[in-house]
Amino acid sequence: MKTAFLLVIIVFLMSCENLEMKKPSNLISENQMVEILYDVVLINSAKNVNKQLLEKNIKNPEAYIYKKHNIDSLQFAQSNTYYTFKSDAYKSIYEKLELKLTAQKTEYEALLEEKKRTKDSIRTSKQRKMDPLNRERQIEFESKMRPPLKKLDT
Repeated sequence: MKTAFLLVIIVFLMSCENLEMKKPSNLISENQMVEILYDVVLINSAKNVNKQLLEKNIKNPEAYIYKKHNIDSLQFAQSNTYYTFKSDAYKSIYEKLELKLTAQKTEYEALLEEKKRTKDSIRTSKQRKMDPLNRERQIEFESKMRPPLKKLDT
């Protein structure tokens, strides 16, 4: 019994040996991985927003990404596995990806805000340009539509 227990412990300790992940010969650089993962995130987001429009413009999103970055699926899989094993490098990649996504989000929010501000200024300018006679009629109409503030004794 003791021998079996000792054998199990020895096998367990031997299985815990530190395995080193070999670097693939065609490893994708960290910066290129950031760009690839950025495109993956954008395409996945586009699928959630309007899948039909995405499918109309890009038939096979995965193939599109591989072609755009001049890689193949095996190269991506090997590089992704390597970086997953090297947790510090993978963390660095995702931190860069997060910074890029945050910067892009901020840029788009600023564009939306500018568009909204422009729309609002056009609306107010149209209201100012309304001819005075129409404006007086509008005010008169609105005052007639408002309920009286106090009931008058009759």
